[in-house]
Order: sequence, then structure tokens, then C-alpha cells
Amino acid sequence: MEERKRYKIVIAEPEDFSQAAEKKLMEKGQIIKGPFTTEELKSVSRDCDAMVLRLGHYIDRDFFKDTDLKFILTPTTGLDHIDCAAAERNNTDIISLQGHAGFLENIPSTAEHTWALLLALLRKIPAAASHVLEGNWDRDRFKSRNLNALTLGILGFGRVGRQISKYAEAFNMDYYFYDLAKTKKNHPRAVSTVDDLLKKSDILSIHIPLNKENENFLDQRKLNKLKTGALIINTSRGELIDENALVNSLLEGKVAGLATDVLAGELYPEKRRNSPLLSYARQHNAVIITPHIAGATLDSMQITEEFVVDEFLQRLSKQ
Repeated sequence: MEERKRYKIVIAEPEDFSQAAEKKLMEKGQIIKGPFTTEELKSVSRDCDAMVLRLGHYIDRDFFKDTDLKFILTPTTGLDHIDCAAAERNNTDIISLQGHAGFLENIPSTAEHTWALLLALLRKIPAAASHVLEGNWDRDRFKSRNLNALTLGILGFGRVGRQISKYAEAFNMDYYFYDLAKTKKNHPRAVSTVDDLLKKSDILSIHIPLNKENENFLDQRKLNKLKTGALIINTSRGELIDENALVNSLLEGKVAGLATDVLAGELYPEKRRNSPLLSYARQHNAVIITPHIAGATLDSMQITEEFVVDEFLQRLSKQ
């Protein structure tokens, strides 16, 4: 493609999309805006050059059949909503936030939501609020603990894990972490094995990426290593936890509560409806589920959309 070409660009989920980013794209060509069903998006994208995508669709290998799509711009760190192997075979370039650690250090939304979930779960805030709306006022039902009396385990000490550790320090909370990176092994709060981390954790916060090797990473054996009565916070990916094993641990009282922003198979309505965690949450107050909103602040979304659009324009300028 030549720089003078007028491009066709799809914005799959345009609600609250950055006006600055959209203006830059309009200077390059025609903008086609959703919202679309996934089938509609597939049809619309066939003769387009680029697509801007959040997390509302799963782009599978069938999506890439008979398409001219050369770029997917996704302002996300995770790419499990795209079949990356199929994109590569189709010569579709994926522009995301992966690998841009310096830029991401200034994006706090996921860490902030993680801490909100932690406090909501520990202090039983959703259940207490519902209790009051039902006409009750029994404070003894909602006794909790002080954060500075508990130990936080941080699974993964990348950008979000480090941000969470700063919040723990601000709340005078003891914490430890486990991370694969050798450069972090000498940190005074690092532990040498996952089991060591689980045994220390009153609250476990998950911040590792999803890949084929760590699907169901937190399985029944690992869950059994947690302190009895531990709480789990997950703002990473639902597939990192064996959800059936987690429900068993909740039923047995090994795990006292879960606050999660993600579910396994969350992009598929049928899988989501049949989630064992969702079924459990309907009957128990000890589980809080939010719809993958950790990164969904207007500030962070617009900043990251502008970032991937700028990356896209840089790629075009080099062609």
C-alpha cells in the first residue's frame, strides 16, 4: 500500500471512542463505524484495510477468510480475543499495547479496579449495600478484617503487579510476589515458588498473562495450598483458573471469596451463561463478578486508542 492511498478503516466499537484518534484516522480515509454483530463485522471488514477492536468480539480463523484486512488495532495488552496465528497466516499485522511497558506504566485503571474489587470483597460491600436496600441494618453480619493484618500474594510482578504492590504499601499491608523473571528473584518480597506464595497469602491477586502453558494455572492442587479462608482477586484472564476446582474450594470453605473481572470463555454468551462461577455467585454473596471493566475508564481507553492509532500511522508512513 502506498501512503497516498485512501484507506477503509472499521471502528468495531465506536462508543466513547477517542475523538482525537478518530480524527487522525479520518485524515487517512473512510471510517466505517459499528456497533456490529460479529457476523456483520466479518462482512464489513472483508474489503477494509484496518480494523480498530476492543474486547467485544472474538476474531477467529474463519474471520480471516476472503479478507483484505491488513491491520488490527487493539488497545489491549492481552490478545486472546484474536486468533493471532490465523492473523499471521493472513499477513494481518496486529498493533496492540504488548511490549510497550514504558507507556503502560502511566495507565493505572486495571490496578485501581483490582484494589476496588479487593476492598469490596474483603469488606462485603455489595452484600451490605443490598442488605440495607432490603430494609435491614445488621452491622454484625458484615464484620471483616483490617488490611494491615493480612498478607497479599501477587502472582505476577509485571506492570499491574508492581502497581498493586504500591497500593499494598500505602495501606500498610504485608505482601509477597512470585514472578518468572530472573531479574526479580533478588527482590526482598520475591518468593521462589508458586506454592510458597500461596501458603503465605490471605489474599491472592492474579496478574499473569494467558498462554497455552498456563491455562488452568490455578488448579485444584494449587488452590489447596492457599491459606484456609483466603480470598482471590482476578483481573487478568478467566482461563487462568480452573473454575470448577475453584467452586469446589469455595464450597469446602478453603477459599472464602472471589472477586473477578473475567470469566473463562466470556466472549461466548452460552459459555458465559453456563459458567460455574456465575452459577455459584447467584446463590452466594462471597463471589463478585464484573464484566471485564478493569481497563474501561474513559481516560485509559482514549489514551490507549490514541496510542495504537499513532502506531498504525507510523507503520503506514514507512510503507
